[in-house]
Parts: sequence; C-alpha cells; structure tokens
Amino acid sequence: MNLNRRWVLALLAMIVVLSGCSSSSVGSGTEGTSNEQSGQDGKKIEIATMAVTPYLEEAVKQYKKIRPDIQIDIKEYLARPQTNEDGMSQSGEAFSKGDVEKYIQTVSTQMMSGKGADMIVMNDLPQDKYVAKNMLTNFYDLMDKDADFDRNQYYQNIFEGSQDGNGLYAMPFSFVIDALTGNTELLEQANIKIDDQTWTWDEFKDISKKLKGKVGEDYFAFVNLFPIQMLAEYIEANYDKLIDQGQANFDSDLFRDMMKQIKSMYDEGVLSNDFTYDYTKTLFNNANLFDPMSGLSQVLDPKLKLYQNPTVNGKYNGTPFKSYFTLGINSKSKVQEEAWNFIKFMLSEEMQSSPVVQGFPLHKGVVEKQLNDAKQQAVAGTLPLLEQKFDAETVESKIQELHQLLDGASRNLSSDHKVVSIAIEEFDSYMSGQKSAEDVSKLIQNRVNTYINE
Repeated sequence: MNLNRRWVLALLAMIVVLSGCSSSSVGSGTEGTSNEQSGQDGKKIEIATMAVTPYLEEAVKQYKKIRPDIQIDIKEYLARPQTNEDGMSQSGEAFSKGDVEKYIQTVSTQMMSGKGADMIVMNDLPQDKYVAKNMLTNFYDLMDKDADFDRNQYYQNIFEGSQDGNGLYAMPFSFVIDALTGNTELLEQANIKIDDQTWTWDEFKDISKKLKGKVGEDYFAFVNLFPIQMLAEYIEANYDKLIDQGQANFDSDLFRDMMKQIKSMYDEGVLSNDFTYDYTKTLFNNANLFDPMSGLSQVLDPKLKLYQNPTVNGKYNGTPFKSYFTLGINSKSKVQEEAWNFIKFMLSEEMQSSPVVQGFPLHKGVVEKQLNDAKQQAVAGTLPLLEQKFDAETVESKIQELHQLLDGASRNLSSDHKVVSIAIEEFDSYMSGQKSAEDVSKLIQNRVNTYINE
C-alpha cells in the first residue's frame, strides 16, 4: 500500500474497504432478504457487500460453471459509478464516511432482526459485536465436520490471528504483511542499529531526529503521514488492549501515551502536517508486503532494510497483517452448507491462483509457486521494481526470510470503524492544545462504552 493510498484512507477515517471494487452493479441492497427467501429450496445464496470486489465477482462467475444448480445473488449496498482499486470512482469520488456508516447500520439492523443475507462481507462491520450476539457461524465448526477440507494447505497462523476468542467467524482469503523500511545507506552513515523486536515509537522518534541532523531538516520520518492516520494505526495495532472483553480501555496510560507520542513527533518536527508528494525526503517508508512478487522485490532491494513496526511499549507480539477481504456466514442462514462449499471454492488452488487476488493468497501452495516464478525473474534481472540480476543463492535466502515473515504473521490489524471514528473526532482537540490527554481519553472512553453497550 503506497503512502498516498494510506493518506487517502486516513482522511476517510479508515473507512474505505481495503479490497478493490469492480465495475459491476449487482443489486441496490435497499432491503434485507429473509431466511425463508434466501434459503428457499436450498439452492440460493445471498451475499451482502458494500461494493462488489473483483475476487468475489470472479468467484461467483467461476462457481456457476461447476455448480449451475446454485444461484448466488450479490446484494450491493452502494450505488456507484465505475470504481478503481483504491475505492475511488473514475471521477475521483471516494466512499464517504456516510456510505460506510449506512452500510454498517443497514446490515446490522437486518442481522439483528433475523433478515440478513446468508453471507456478509465483514470488512468495516463490527465483527466483535456480531460474535457476541451469536450472529455469525464459527468456521472451525464447519472445518471439523468436513473431512475434505485440509487446514494444512493454508496459513493457519492467519486463521488464528483472525479469531474472535477461540472461534473463526470471518474467513480471510488473502493478506498483507505490515512493516516499514529504512534507508540502509543513511542508517549506516549515522552508525544506527535497530532492534526491531524491542524498539518503541519514542526510540523511532530519537533515531529520526538523529538522521534529520545528518541529512537536513527538510527530511521527515514519513512523508504524508498525518496525526489522525497515526492514531488510527496505533489503535489498530493495540485494539485488543483498548477493547478488552467488551469494555473500553481508552481512559488508560496506554492510550494517553499513544496520543502523547503522536503529538511529540509533530511538535518536534519528526513528522509534518504539510502535504507533499516529495517522497525523496522520507527517512522511512511504510512497507506493506503486498504479494509474493512485490514482497520479494522489497526484501531483495539493497538500498532498503525491512523492519517490524515500533510498538508503544517495546513489547513485540508478532508480525502484523491485514486481510483484504473477509466473509462471514449468518448463523441463521438456512443454506450454511451451500455457503461453506462456496467459500471452500474461493479457497481452492484454482481461485487462489486467480490474478484478481489482492495480497498473499491464503493457500500456501499458490504462494510457493508465485515465489518460484518471482525467483526466476530475479535471477534473470526482470523482477519489477529492481533493475539488476541476483544470484540464485541470494534470492533463495531472501525467500526464506519472506517465509519467516509469513509464518510469523499473527496480529490482525482490524478494528471497529465506529470506535476509530469516535477517537479521531475527539483527538483533534488534544492535538490543537484545547484539551488535555486526560480529558480527551475520558471523553473517548465514555463515548466508546456507550456505543459498545447499544
């Protein structure tokens, strides 16, 4: 995910669906479908989504070829002009905060009334609230009953990192590794060594200030990274601590330290509120590893060093990842078996190999094949983003490094859209100096608890 896209996501308060949107319009989504309607004769599945994604659309198309007896209807809750992969219309219009909140409210109302779709695209929805109210089916139960499904073919650590409690209620199909890169030459010149298993955001600030002293005050730790985006990413990285067993924990030193760290980085010139496209002036870069080919390119690049993101308290607890696209099954659906069979098809080697998959496929065999293809390109000097040849031994060692990252991914960077929005709304008064960290944390605590208990 490049920095510009991350900035767009931040300005939309983390509300844009991570997966891309296709140009199809398959339904208005104005009314919910009852279980009786969606389950009639056991041959019809309804899927609710804010905007149809290429992967879902392609899966439905291919599944119809092998199961023409199953009708799959995608109900889209957002009427939009043609859109591109950033969730932007061709005229430049983005999904608005209102669009997402309307989708959340509509789907939640339908689910609670027992009239929801059989399957639901879970991105942006309050998954933990749905799980607490037993509205979603546990995929582990379906796996255990299905002798034909082999969990070992998939990254089980991604399953585990996507759990709510001991259950898996939103199925991921691909994922992105979240990390950052540092400029190797600058770090060596400044004689800076980083232990990314223990470093904090305060250490990151000190290192960035030292580097700025070497290369110039017009450099920043990150370019085009804004306070609300920093806050949203802090919350994502610590969501299980800020929302613990259905209770908010924003009125805490943990969250107040987050806000103070963010403010200090802008006050001390490590980060800037000014927007610029000059990415040559950045000391570090957000380095999301998107897929096998671009991931290998990044770990091979001799100009860059890959690091785990800093933490608030220096306690590393696993490589973070994000899921592009997840699906849940309505626990009241009368076609759960049919829905599960469709999800198994989406997880099949055939579908996981599709070019419309964004991110690292969940299927290990597909990732291995794609990495082997990327290795041959790297040896031949044709790997995108790198204009040089690498010897096979070097490439293989970097592939193993990449495997370690993939196998170590364990923290799903997900959060409740509404919780993040509440925090962002109150955070500005702290950044502007109107309110103290203590006052703002208490306001957020009260508002989030009110929302949780609705």
